[in-house]
Amino acid sequence: MDLDQRTAERAFRKWGKPATYIDGSGAEPITCRVIKDQEIDEFDEDERVRVPRIELSLLVSEVGAYSSEAVIILGGLEYLVRKRLSDDGVVWRVLVDG
Repeated sequence: MDLDQRTAERAFRKWGKPATYIDGSGAEPITCRVIKDQEIDEFDEDERVRVPRIELSLLVSEVGAYSSEAVIILGGLEYLVRKRLSDDGVVWRVLVDG
């Protein structure tokens, strides 16, 4: 296990919240930890109004490969994965609708 992986795992143990990841393939749901960031704004398509957005970060070692049909259940709420924002091989971050 490399330094990036150990650092990420420590961060998720400290700040991550228990969640369930469902990849959309029909496989069993995966228990994981998720870091949520809700305070980020982006411009909507018309770029006239700022709208809130929710981003979730997940450990690749817990959830495996990215799936565009995934659902993440966090705090009793379901979040549908809209698109992957980043993936460094250790953590991937997704934009969700919730």
